[in-house]
Amino acid sequence: MLIAVGIGSVLQWHLSEQQGAGDLRFYAAVQLYALLALLSALLLPPRYTRGSDLLVVAGLYVLAKICEEADHQIFSLAGFLSGHTLKHLAAGAAGMGILRMLQKRQPIPQHGVHTTAEPAAH
Repeated sequence: MLIAVGIGSVLQWHLSEQQGAGDLRFYAAVQLYALLALLSALLLPPRYTRGSDLLVVAGLYVLAKICEEADHQIFSLAGFLSGHTLKHLAAGAAGMGILRMLQKRQPIPQHGVHTTAEPAAH
């Protein structure tokens, strides 16, 4: 569902560009929601291992935003590579970081909660 919302925000932006408006409000709101969800996940007590991987993802997100803002400066320094390109590489690395975290994480046993089945009484 969230992927559909993200795609919808890009389509809405594209359609508004074609009409000469370039309305990025919905797109920006979707990005803000993703950032708030990431920050919330960092602040809540973890239920799985590898929660610190989210710090790396947050760092890559910040790096992507910096590259986006410094697009022209990066291109003028590198001459062949733009900040826009680096933004997409950082965002892709963040996505890979989330995938890796999900593949490797394990549940954290909670205090007072039994994680093994009790043997049946005879």
